[in-house]
Amino acid sequence: MAARYLVLQPAFLGDAILTLPLIGGLRAADPNAEIHWVVRKGVESLFVGHPWVSQLWVWDKSWRGWWGLYAELRQRKWEAVLTVHRYLRMGLLGRLLPARTYITFDRNPLAWSYTHKTPHAFVEGLHEVERNLSLLRPLGIPAHIPAPPWLFPPAEAWKAIQPYLRQKPFLIVAPTSRWPTKEAPFPLWEAFLRKVVSDFPVYLTGMPADHHRLEALVISPRIHNLAGQLSLLELTALIAHAHRVFTVDSATTHIASAMGTPTTTVYCATVPAFGFGPLAPRSRIVETSEKLPCRPCGLHGHSACPEKHFRCGWSLSVEALIESLYSQG
Repeated sequence: MAARYLVLQPAFLGDAILTLPLIGGLRAADPNAEIHWVVRKGVESLFVGHPWVSQLWVWDKSWRGWWGLYAELRQRKWEAVLTVHRYLRMGLLGRLLPARTYITFDRNPLAWSYTHKTPHAFVEGLHEVERNLSLLRPLGIPAHIPAPPWLFPPAEAWKAIQPYLRQKPFLIVAPTSRWPTKEAPFPLWEAFLRKVVSDFPVYLTGMPADHHRLEALVISPRIHNLAGQLSLLELTALIAHAHRVFTVDSATTHIASAMGTPTTTVYCATVPAFGFGPLAPRSRIVETSEKLPCRPCGLHGHSACPEKHFRCGWSLSVEALIESLYSQG
């Protein structure tokens, strides 16, 4: 009988994408295994039909949904449960299921009850993907970051983006975030776009709610606002064809990493040392050169700058963005 593994990571979209190398490691170690994955409701469309995943389970983040998941998952016996999510409800769910091996991070409140716990720390130079891969070591599976792609849009997604490929090479600019202090000020993006639009057509991307805001950056007929116009899988396919992606610290960085597309990630309130930077070759990081005692102000940023000056955003250099585009390195 094939071994059956369960991965629990119902966090935000970017966190889910950065869990894929762990799932890929399980799949490479045992091509015949059943690999089940619990994801957050709202992100599942990016992973439907993923060849590394046998079955997706979607959690709506409610206790009722938790009980429903528990009732379904406890009917199976698991070779191992890997709880990537570091919070109580997933820690409890993972530990209550019948399994041979239980693995989680030491920062999970129920780590003491698992058979294996691995350190979780924000260490300079350590990427979140590497932290996640450390959960494979108790299973004796080598931990290494797989080459892209990690996402596999279906044929219909590739077909849907064909009209946008007539203007290659193009740039993608994704300047928005659910956390406002992760966003660089729009005047920075406007200055950047004015300098590069004669060389590259640009596609602006974001959530449907961002479409109206992004209209302010449509300063040329060569700039197209696609916010809310593409599915996640279509966006992934478009990113795979981009010359370079420019984005803030968001899921777009991680989609680009999954597809191997060079990326410039702009950091404001957060810092690269958290380990969520771009992984694709020739990627670059842009951040303030000022030594700000208030930075970082949190793992995710805030709705507004706690110090009310937002120097981490207003001190960013458009020249650094441009250099990342035209540099040969």
